Amino acid sequence: MKPATLTGLGRSLLTASVLSMMASTALAEDLSMWVRESAADPATLMVDLWNTSHANKITLTAIPDNQVVTKLATSVRSGDAPDLVSFDLIYMPDFMKAGFLTDVTEQLAADPHYATHIQAYKDIATYEGKTYGVGFTPDVSVLVWNKDLFKKAGLDPEKGPTTIQEIVDDARKVKALGGDNYGFWFSGACPGCNIFVTSPMMVAAGSQILPKNGTDQALSGDGVKVVLEAYKTMWDEKLIPESAETDTGANFVSAFVGGNIGIAGTGGFLISLMKREHPEFNYGMTLLPGVTAGRVSAFVGGDVVAVPAKGKHEAEAREFLTWVLSDEAQLQGLAKNSILTTRTDLADNEFTKGNEPVLITAKALAAGYVPWVFHFADMVNSDSSPWITMLQQAIFDGDVDGAITEARAAMLEIAAR
Repeated sequence: MKPATLTGLGRSLLTASVLSMMASTALAEDLSMWVRESAADPATLMVDLWNTSHANKITLTAIPDNQVVTKLATSVRSGDAPDLVSFDLIYMPDFMKAGFLTDVTEQLAADPHYATHIQAYKDIATYEGKTYGVGFTPDVSVLVWNKDLFKKAGLDPEKGPTTIQEIVDDARKVKALGGDNYGFWFSGACPGCNIFVTSPMMVAAGSQILPKNGTDQALSGDGVKVVLEAYKTMWDEKLIPESAETDTGANFVSAFVGGNIGIAGTGGFLISLMKREHPEFNYGMTLLPGVTAGRVSAFVGGDVVAVPAKGKHEAEAREFLTWVLSDEAQLQGLAKNSILTTRTDLADNEFTKGNEPVLITAKALAAGYVPWVFHFADMVNSDSSPWITMLQQAIFDGDVDGAITEARAAMLEIAAR
């Protein structure tokens, strides 16, 4: 039998096909992406989903949280930056001002999905009228209570505290149960934990916490004093375990999960943790309150994603930012995995229906705030920051007014740099 031969047309088609395949392969670029270590799990879910349907594969590298700032600065200056970077949103102002990130203003303005992007993420990623990134894997602070302890204490197990005073009152009743039960928990030596769960109550009570510059308001309004005095009262009355004073965050979550704490501030991340590891735990979730019922706030946290300046594959990296806001990423990457969406129009979706805690965290995102400030690490996150020093001096030492005055002066000095 005579072997088959290609006609001229067949040869042309085969040549075209091979060239097309070669071109496709040549155009596909592997992208590098950094993520802070503590947020590697949700970032991996998103990147894995992207990699299943895109030719430009992303290789994700987890960077220790305390090294992200230094490593990004060094890589941009040396021209060896990753194509994408995800980091704690609170560092956005410093990174934008330093010129570490690529301006994506026009790209996002043309993206219809950006219109429903949570406002807090828009705000934190904008500097001098230009936008440099989008929210990636969000989180938000909330208040939780132990329904079983509430019921034993004669409280309505389906009703959480709606004011700061109700937190104190309910905590007293839980403590009155005796034994090793306590009314309230907070990590007294953890600056980050407290900016996350304590500052929103101050904001809900009308205060501004951090200054943008040396002449801005710092720790203004009555809310700061109201919250500090409430915490001091609970500490003095032993409604809070003694171990809270020195807790650096190691028990930020586990204290409440232990089952003998009535009320605590926490984050939306608790939902998936409880579902996975403690499905039998009977708890309620609500927004962090202020002085008046209905006045609430939250700290919008989590990570943003951006394209570093001087990256080698900017065009391809920009595609990832567009995809992050897509229905696929928001629903299959975030919502399906019990992670909040960053688009308000998708907050109520097939994965959240009937899941009251998730719906509450979605409301918290909409009501939340994120401080747009430079030098956040010095003002808040360091172990000797004015923020944590104020909390400890006011709550444990009892000098509320003096603590506020000293912290305000220190914050303004830092902000003036």
